[in-house]
Amino acid sequence: MSASACRLAGAAFTVVLAASLAAPASADLLAHKDLSLDTAVTIATTAAATCKAQGHRVSVHVVGRNGEVLVALRGDNASPHTMENSMRKAYTSRTFRIPSGEMVKRLKENPQLAAIYLTNVIATQGALSIRAR
Repeated sequence: MSASACRLAGAAFTVVLAASLAAPASADLLAHKDLSLDTAVTIATTAAATCKAQGHRVSVHVVGRNGEVLVALRGDNASPHTMENSMRKAYTSRTFRIPSGEMVKRLKENPQLAAIYLTNVIATQGALSIRAR
């Protein structure tokens, strides 16, 4: 590690240390559960294998708590658009905490549904939200 990188790392540590000391001792930290990489890979490969066994050529995405992509798989001979659609379905399901097909129902009930115009939101079936307890 170069001397400038060491100084930068030392400065960053100092800032973090100062910030932690400045925070009140009673400050609460948020606790949450996240999918591990191993779990996300298992979910993705199981979903891809299940769909392939049913004769579907699909792409699979597993997203994290904030809709960020953890794992993305493009199935053999899957059309190029399946990657984007898969991600959008997973994002919709996770951020609204519903199966993505529920968005289809909501849009049918309310054709003016503003949520459908948000980035990465899609009204189509195919994604399920996983809840950790």
